[in-house]
Amino acid sequence: MKLHIIPMLLLAVLLSACSPPQPPQLQQGTLLPDAKVIADFQLTDQNGKPFTRKNLAGKWSFAFFGYTHCPDVCPTSLSMLAQVMKKLEPDKTPGAKPRVVFFSVDPERDTPEVLAQYLPYFNPDFVGVTGDPQQILQLTRQLGILYGKSPGESTDDYLVDHSASIILFDPDGNFRALFGTPHDPDRIAQDFVSIRNYYEASR
Repeated sequence: MKLHIIPMLLLAVLLSACSPPQPPQLQQGTLLPDAKVIADFQLTDQNGKPFTRKNLAGKWSFAFFGYTHCPDVCPTSLSMLAQVMKKLEPDKTPGAKPRVVFFSVDPERDTPEVLAQYLPYFNPDFVGVTGDPQQILQLTRQLGILYGKSPGESTDDYLVDHSASIILFDPDGNFRALFGTPHDPDRIAQDFVSIRNYYEASR
């Protein structure tokens, strides 16, 4: 009997080693079953340089879509993401630290110069992106981000209704996970580490 048990144990170990890693149980985020490849886009960052899909590659990126004139959701969300970044600072794993990219859905008012002045209030490393309205629409449609202008008292005085979800892009530049509201920095930071570890184990 013992001679039969040993091969069975070896087989179990081999099968376990060959089994793909299981998706993590997230506290707040939603991990896509398969990462979504997005089409290229042509936008501009806060320094006036081109920002395309290639800029998303090579690093994890939290992406939030909003606008600088937003009275509540955007500053709250950016402040929360700044907390997430602080919680992830102790992790010195090479390539582990993500970045935050703020995509404007109000390109009429959010020029690169405006973004360059606005984002350092939250974190000097945050990246701001703006550009052609059609290019922004092309990107948001792929991600399920909705937004629309609400008429104000003048052409320059208006609000923009927009989704408050946070998108996570993996180092391949693909849409990997989504974080809905209410946002909790502790849970998002922990979920990010779980997603990153799962991604690395799956490669």
